[in-house]
Amino acid sequence: MTVNPSWVTEEVDTDRPSIARLYDYLLGGTHNLESDRKVAREAMRAAPGLLKLVRENRDFLRRAVRHAVDAGIDQFLDLGSGIPTRGSVHQTAQAINPEAKVVYVDIDPVAVGHGRELLADNPNATSVQGSLLEPAAVFDSPDVKALIDFDRPVALLFLSVLHFFPDEQVLPALDTYRDKAAPGSHLVFSVATNAVNDDAANMVRGIYADAWTDCVMRSQEQAAALLGDFDVVEPGVVFPVYWQTGTSLDTETAPVHHNYFVGVGRKPE
Repeated sequence: MTVNPSWVTEEVDTDRPSIARLYDYLLGGTHNLESDRKVAREAMRAAPGLLKLVRENRDFLRRAVRHAVDAGIDQFLDLGSGIPTRGSVHQTAQAINPEAKVVYVDIDPVAVGHGRELLADNPNATSVQGSLLEPAAVFDSPDVKALIDFDRPVALLFLSVLHFFPDEQVLPALDTYRDKAAPGSHLVFSVATNAVNDDAANMVRGIYADAWTDCVMRSQEQAAALLGDFDVVEPGVVFPVYWQTGTSLDTETAPVHHNYFVGVGRKPE
């Protein structure tokens, strides 16, 4: 008989893979189960560059967070955050500004429970259970209200999660988040695309669809639409390896892991 780890509570369906635990595995974490690892191994076989891409996406997250801190932002709302493991938002932001406040929001109880455990001694960060598609409930959360002041600029983060939902769900939710945010706020995203490598991306899409639901592959134009009326921060909506890395977009020798688009927008005054 398989003995589950101590962090697996009764509400966790161990046979059903979790997006949060999948990314935890890909990032080298320990809070994942065989059902998650099975999907991850299948995806990595279909797209050998997936592991590298996921870690490049995490590098982009850290650069975007540092950019926001440099712009004067000291509060972060990470939606669909997964488990706040290595190189997470609070580690990056608080390394520069120890008073930076961070709230992680995820629908997965394991992600939230482990997040609370990791952040138990951090008064400026917490993890909250909720759906990014229900912004009103997120705004009403006592834990969110305790740390995030929406009358001041906030960084809204949507990393590796929006491609699990269609535009008819995502766009209205993002409109609400942008409307709530104060001028000077940032919106940061990364989403899957098959703009370059159709075969590998579509194989991963099929694997994810079997485990959860269809994975929406967005074009560069569709990805840019996620920023709404926010001003696009240079160098625009690009592949992760090009976002403020000093790598020229026309450099032929740049790494080629092009199944994600990333971008940052800033709410105008």
